[in-house]
This record gives sequence, structure tokens and C-alpha cells, in this order.
Amino acid sequence: MSGGYVISVDPAELANRFASREPLLDEFEGEEEPSDEDVGAILSSLNYENQVKPLLDKIPDREADIVYLYYICKKKQADIADIFGVTQAAISYRLDRGLQRIRFLLSIPHVTEEEMRRDLPEVPLKPIDIDILVGMSETTCQSEVANRLGLTQGRVRHRFFVAVKVLEKRAGEDTRFSRYHRLFSAIAGKNFNVLREVSLPQWKNRGGDVCF
Repeated sequence: MSGGYVISVDPAELANRFASREPLLDEFEGEEEPSDEDVGAILSSLNYENQVKPLLDKIPDREADIVYLYYICKKKQADIADIFGVTQAAISYRLDRGLQRIRFLLSIPHVTEEEMRRDLPEVPLKPIDIDILVGMSETTCQSEVANRLGLTQGRVRHRFFVAVKVLEKRAGEDTRFSRYHRLFSAIAGKNFNVLREVSLPQWKNRGGDVCF
């Protein structure tokens, strides 16, 4: 994480503390999204370096810090609010947003950009559609992908849904593409903008990072 303060508990110490725990992430991949209670239990019990940190690296820095402090360091929301100089309600909101993102990340297959660019041309999909899928996997945000690629949001949306349908058909023919269909159908179903950046004024200049 790249927050504006130094975490008070050494991550290496936490890694040793949780090193003997069994992995739990695989239980959720491709299944229904786990509840907040499930996510909290997972974050509190997993090996930090190998299992928690990769999840926190995928969500906004400030939310990662808050999730880390609350679930790993076991700090109270009021104490975290004091650290950042904001209200407890603001911490509660950011904690909830962080858990929403982590629930999503726990429920989808892990696919790298390299894998997508290697495999998706075999579907077949056009290069522009692959670019859109790569962007959507990173951001879940149609407008951000449109800005990246110099397209209209409507065009991104149309091509994204067409690509998801093509992947559904291809996955039925070849199970190698099932994980891609699960990933993008999860976004198309109910997770648009789950990783989207949104700036909130009360967090301006609180540690130097952008609020998501």
C-alpha cells in the first residue's frame, strides 16, 4: 500500500502469525460473493503477505489502509478516524466500500492481462474488444475505458456486452474460456463501477492520496 502514514504493525510479523492458517480464497472463486462477515473472517485469518496483501493491492490505497487497520491490526473505527482526522462515519463508509471491492475480487477468477491477450484472440475476439475487456477487468468502469481508448461510452458498452455473449458461447465449447466468461459476466451482471474511482471532498489532503 502507498498510504500517507506508516502502519504500526510490521507486515512481516503478521505474516508469521498467520502462516499456519489454511488458504480460504479458493472457496469463493466463481461462487456467490461472500458476506461482509465472511470477508472479515478471511482477512483476519489468512497469511498476510501471500493472501491478504494481494487483495489490498487491488483496491484504493486509503481503503486498503483502513481495511488493514480494522481487520488485521484490530483497531477500532474511532481510533482509525483519529489517525486520518475524519469522522467515524467516513471510516465506516470507506470500510464498507473496501469490503464491497474485496467481495468482488474474492468471487472472480484471477486472470492477468498477459493471459487475456494470449488467449482471447482464439475466441476469436477483435483487438479492440480485447482492449475493452482488459480495461473492464482493471476498472469495471465503462467511462474510464472509453477515455483510455478514445471511444464513446456507448460503443464500449455495446462491444463489451457483445464480447460477453461471444465468450459465453465459446466457454460452452471449450472450458479453457470458462474463467473469462465468469469474470466478465460477473462485471456485466451487477458489478459495474465496483472498482471505479470517486473523489470525496472530506478526504482531500488526508494523507495525500486520492479517495475512491
